[in-house]
Amino acid sequence: MKPLLFIILFSVSYMGYNQRADDISPNRYRFRYKSQVFKGSRLQITAQLRAIKNGPKFSGIPEEIQTGIDELFKDAKSQAFPRVYRKKAIVFLDALYNYEEFVIVYNGALNEVVEKLKRDMKRIDFKLERQYIKSRTSLDRAIKKDSTDTKQIEYLTKERRKSLIRLACHRWMKKKFDSYKDIDMVKNPDELITEFKKAEAAYIYSLFGKKEFDKIKIYLENQIIDFYYKKAIVDINPEKLELQYINKYN
Repeated sequence: MKPLLFIILFSVSYMGYNQRADDISPNRYRFRYKSQVFKGSRLQITAQLRAIKNGPKFSGIPEEIQTGIDELFKDAKSQAFPRVYRKKAIVFLDALYNYEEFVIVYNGALNEVVEKLKRDMKRIDFKLERQYIKSRTSLDRAIKKDSTDTKQIEYLTKERRKSLIRLACHRWMKKKFDSYKDIDMVKNPDELITEFKKAEAAYIYSLFGKKEFDKIKIYLENQIIDFYYKKAIVDINPEKLELQYINKYN
């Protein structure tokens, strides 16, 4: 029994020594990623990876994306075999730096969309005001023609209201977008852009991952119009709207 006990104790001690050797050997874990060389014990390299993950460059990752990256990090740091550790660590780093590339694409696409909307809003501003004036004129004429035609008057009143709200929301949105200057508006966003970017990041990230770059700007344009319109409609006071082109109709 004693020889058997000795063998067991020796085996346990040897395994423990090997584990400590893995953690303190400077050359046991070594690999290159891009221009950076990672070498040292498993704990040392894991600390380096954690420092990169928690650095300021990656501080704004949305929760949905961060969760996936964290899982890859946990998977990597739990690997005891150097070859597997290296493979998992590179998968983690790929995901992390892929997000950095995604941010560049996301910011660039959003900036282009906002610049396009600024041009579009300037172009249709007169058109929307003219539509409102026409709806208001149609209502005034209907009342003068036959004030007892309640069905027609009710319909035209609703049309006037809709065109007024549409114009007021447009002016609210136009003012917001006109205040955004160049790429800085997405790199240092205000509260609205921050909220919008966060809400859409996960889906845009999925398009980026599938390399469906042509769909990103189309999607962003549709979503940002809807997002800002909903913000505008709860903040506007349509009856206080000042017309800008009214003299052109007189």
